[in-house]
Amino acid sequence: MNSKASSGESGIVIIVNVDSLSSACACMTRPVDDQEESIVTLETIRTGCPALRSVFLPDDAWPKFKVWHQNRDVVAAHRSMLLLALERGHLARLTSSIHRYLIKNTAVRPEVRRQYVKDLAERWMYHPDVLERHRRSRGFNGRIAELQCAEWLETRGWTVVGLEALRQGPDIEAKSDSGMMSALEIKFIGSQDYDFEAILCSMAGKPSVGVVSPYIAINYLLFRVYEASKQLAAFNGHRIAALVIDDLTWSRFDIQLKHGWVDWTNPVFFENPEWEAFITTQQSRYPNLCSELRSVVRQIHKAWVIRRKYGYEYHLAYELQTGGT
Repeated sequence: MNSKASSGESGIVIIVNVDSLSSACACMTRPVDDQEESIVTLETIRTGCPALRSVFLPDDAWPKFKVWHQNRDVVAAHRSMLLLALERGHLARLTSSIHRYLIKNTAVRPEVRRQYVKDLAERWMYHPDVLERHRRSRGFNGRIAELQCAEWLETRGWTVVGLEALRQGPDIEAKSDSGMMSALEIKFIGSQDYDFEAILCSMAGKPSVGVVSPYIAINYLLFRVYEASKQLAAFNGHRIAALVIDDLTWSRFDIQLKHGWVDWTNPVFFENPEWEAFITTQQSRYPNLCSELRSVVRQIHKAWVIRRKYGYEYHLAYELQTGGT
């Protein structure tokens, strides 16, 4: 049996069973063209895949999941990300990082944090309000992105030595091929509420035209960098804020990033009445947001903007220098 072991300053040791990653798990499957049959196929695959059976679709979640997907969601067309991945031929891209980091000997590793496993069970679709359902799907995507980013780093020559899934601390601690230890905080940015509401209007045959300020969009991106920077403040070492932007919402940010709208070594928010209203909603969490924005962001060493393309493919699009040393 081949294995890859790594240890870091955190004291966490991750042992990756390389053989299990390349073995023919049931989740390594071809696309399923028939939507009516995909739930049946998923049930069969689930029995032989510990990533599905023990994490994404545990025994206490599967019956409700199966019943819910026997009827079409006629309002928002919501469907399981696992089912969609199965039908599109990239289910293994969802399960791979679970196998890699959370499973050992066909069961969940004992050190995996209980809340983390709870968050990875796919239950977001059950909320009766479609907008809240959409928001919960973003949270589910955020958990997935953390593990997929760790796996993506290892494909780039990094060695993962610590995961928030296994201990308290940064989302990821990893060592680059040059030997530098870094802490990364992952922030997922998916389709925003206003985009989703426009889609709902279009599905219902209502007018769906709307304009979103590019200044608000880049302000939001800066805000997420600030959030990640706050979370990394306790780490004594190289710090990276990693923003994963889903392909569906990539166009909201690309122009501003391409043309350098923000001086990341001395960042400020663009003034906008709607943005001021958003800041007001954040006062209880971040009472000093505006006054400390520059100093907090400059405490990290860089920010990565990662584009998540179709099929859960990750690409580093921008590396932003924040002035940290």
